[in-house]
Amino acid sequence: MPSSPAGAPAPSARPRGVAAFVRERRAAWERLAALAARAASGTLPLAEVEELDRLYRRAAGDLAHARTAFPGSDAEGFLAQVIARAYGVLHRPRPRRAAAIAALYRDEAPAAFRAHLGAFGLALAALGGGLAAGALTVLVDPAAAAVLVPAPIRDAVAAGRLWTDGLLSAAPGLAGGAILHHNAGVAALAFALGLTAGLGTSALLLVNGLSVGAILVHSAQGGLGPGLLSFVAAHGPLELGALLLAGQGGLVLAAGLVDPGEWPRRAALAARGREAARLLAVAFPALGLAAAVEATVSPGPLLPAAAKAVLGLGLAAALFLWLARAGRPGRPIA
Repeated sequence: MPSSPAGAPAPSARPRGVAAFVRERRAAWERLAALAARAASGTLPLAEVEELDRLYRRAAGDLAHARTAFPGSDAEGFLAQVIARAYGVLHRPRPRRAAAIAALYRDEAPAAFRAHLGAFGLALAALGGGLAAGALTVLVDPAAAAVLVPAPIRDAVAAGRLWTDGLLSAAPGLAGGAILHHNAGVAALAFALGLTAGLGTSALLLVNGLSVGAILVHSAQGGLGPGLLSFVAAHGPLELGALLLAGQGGLVLAAGLVDPGEWPRRAALAARGREAARLLAVAFPALGLAAAVEATVSPGPLLPAAAKAVLGLGLAAALFLWLARAGRPGRPIA
């Protein structure tokens, strides 16, 4: 039997090559097609968006190989269709601003919160651990208040008055604006310090917890505990919840820096940054509401302490119930 010309494959080489190529790659192509179909009809969590992008880039390489090695084959045609669908999903026009904002609060922010519960747990541990440590330190050694409690607060406690009483004489708009400015600055810093691999975010939450715990115990030792608890009851739970969301965002940002996975570090940081920004987009409005409550309801005698506590816990519960349930198919928000 005459041999094939030099450099040309044997007559049966191409079919076997196509079959092996398809067997090796088909599962990834079908997964890409499934993700593209789901993304076209709704939204995907960040992990699946990352998977979609990764599979798209690999399939694009497979298509280039198929066009060179197996031109005109069914494998080339199938790949071309899958690539076209995935490209259309990844590069579709951005939705209008109002629709984008609605999607952010209806689906994306709650999904980001649920996707990164580990980061939220770390933020909670840092803030709660600091609060417990600050309270216990001043409880065991009241002299530690000289280090952990700011001087103006120590002076007010020594004089037997709450330092928050000044809010009653301030215009609510001015007081609320000043409170929001301060709290938003702390939240933004907790978020940005994610770029320190999360160390700065954790330290900020820990220090804030130390201060809050120390102030609560020092005020109670000065006979002002009930008054202070009455003041913070209406706004404190929501305010701390918003700070935790900002801290969660900072730790999500840190994950892109510390553990980029298969992505280039810059691309992973950008992807995690978008995900983390959705959490900050919830934290800021929550802080605005907490500041309004702190400037109006918290310092006044309009509501008794028990009613303030119900209001504060109800606001925080509503926030986290929404984050836990919004955007899930077939599960209405309670």
